[in-house]
Amino acid sequence: MKTYVPLFALMILITAPPATIQGQDGKTVVIAVMKAMGVENLKTLQFSGEGSNAGIGQNINPKTGWPTVRVKSYTRQIDINAGTSSAQLVRVQNGAETQQNQVIQANAPWDQQFDFWITPYGFLKGAMANPVTLRAGTISGTNYKVVTFVLQNKYKVEGYINDQNLVERVHTWIDNDVLGDMLVEGVYSDYKDFDGVKAPTFMIVKQGGFPTLILAVNNVKANVPVMISPLPQQATAPVNVQTEKVADGVYYLKGGTHHSVLVEFSDYVAVIEAPQNEARSLAVIAEVKKLIPNKPIRYLINTHHHFDHSGGLRTYVDAGATIVTHDINQEFYERAFAAPRTLNPDRLERSKKKAMIEVTGNKKVLTDATRTLELHLIQNNPHNDGILMAFLPREKILIEADLYTPPAANAAAASGAVNPAALALLDNLEKLRLDFDTILPLHGPGRVTRADLYAFVAKPLVPMASLLAPAPARVAAGARGGRGGGQPAAAVSAEDAPLQAMLEATCSACHTLDRVNAKKADKDGWTTTVTRMIDHGARLAEDDAPRLIDFLARTHGQ
Repeated sequence: MKTYVPLFALMILITAPPATIQGQDGKTVVIAVMKAMGVENLKTLQFSGEGSNAGIGQNINPKTGWPTVRVKSYTRQIDINAGTSSAQLVRVQNGAETQQNQVIQANAPWDQQFDFWITPYGFLKGAMANPVTLRAGTISGTNYKVVTFVLQNKYKVEGYINDQNLVERVHTWIDNDVLGDMLVEGVYSDYKDFDGVKAPTFMIVKQGGFPTLILAVNNVKANVPVMISPLPQQATAPVNVQTEKVADGVYYLKGGTHHSVLVEFSDYVAVIEAPQNEARSLAVIAEVKKLIPNKPIRYLINTHHHFDHSGGLRTYVDAGATIVTHDINQEFYERAFAAPRTLNPDRLERSKKKAMIEVTGNKKVLTDATRTLELHLIQNNPHNDGILMAFLPREKILIEADLYTPPAANAAAASGAVNPAALALLDNLEKLRLDFDTILPLHGPGRVTRADLYAFVAKPLVPMASLLAPAPARVAAGARGGRGGGQPAAAVSAEDAPLQAMLEATCSACHTLDRVNAKKADKDGWTTTVTRMIDHGARLAEDDAPRLIDFLARTHGQ
């Protein structure tokens, strides 16, 4: 999957400029294709095979493909005249089989309906029923006749006809909350004759540049009875925000399947997570303004790039917030924010505001006289390479997404292997020695405790005091002796542990602690150093500075 070209590079492959084809018109080409494929009288089609499929927006980092699942069997029925389709899949994941049904009705929203029109047969139906244009096109060195029509006065569909008069590719675009006008592409090859009808025996459907379906077809039947029953209608839940005050200036903004957290600072607020879409973000922003009306939203903290957690980011950019995310996401977000949005212009598309992105590596600290908020990368987890958790040290509150989703109170106890993502979260928390009592998960029924996390992964609860006990003396990384060499980092007492944590939070936002451990100075010297660091942007509350200077003079004195 890593070899596929991302969405933004795909368009570069279409190298030939539009050009009319002399002596031909689009309808003539379409009629020739229908004859070559033997589909002039085709009314229904059924085909089956096996392969793999994937949902979009859940890749482990922005440069890899969507995570795929094996499809043991795939059967699709298409009613060409009615413009409807259904598919039944048996998927195999972690050794378990599950069935998935996909139904497309003629009146479905475009983000479902497109999957009918990008089939070779849906494309030909649309090309015969609508005005078309014809041009020459080239993709990766292969020349095509490109036939284009527009549906609903809005949605462009392009068919790429090869030199055998076969439909080899079909392109269209659908609206996506993260990617904007997202390219969707069907690629069809290895055509064979099935009782006079030519059908591809290998097909790939891509969305956003990565495959969502790869199918090897082993059976095709034309003009057989098909039964396409609509799926039960599901009512769309209204957007709502349920506010729970967790601590002074800390609010848990729940509602639906995805949550956010509001954190108040002295002259601004930060919101953790902008999930789903613009509608959800607008509702959360309205609640933020109601709770804290006189402070701007300076930061939107994005835990990771998965589309259900980043679909509302653009709304915060339009509201003037800076996006804080892991540096693995910066290039992806810059491209996504700049992508065209003609199908469904959102507020940011209309305001044309420039996205401000602030990135972090393993750790970042936001702090002022009233609050400290730490962001930590959750390392070595199976879910996402750049996923962040947020920690409020004074309030002893942890905020995390996806790695630990508490079950509902009445849910049956889980059986089998322990969730590896939750184990990775706990491993990071223990290594970082984060002292917390409360967890605010961004999915699930609500707040839980540290003990709940241990129970979820079936591990005995480790007392916080034992994790916070002084670590053995260690040599600072890179210490080799000689002038200016790093000195051993002294162990600290339980009483000094909060001051050590303050030191790490303040200094490691800009550099490693090696520079601190290698320095020796008296109180005046450390006063000069700390003052200079604050002038350079170190975030340290005014009343904490003297305490930190005293601590440094005692533990790193001459």
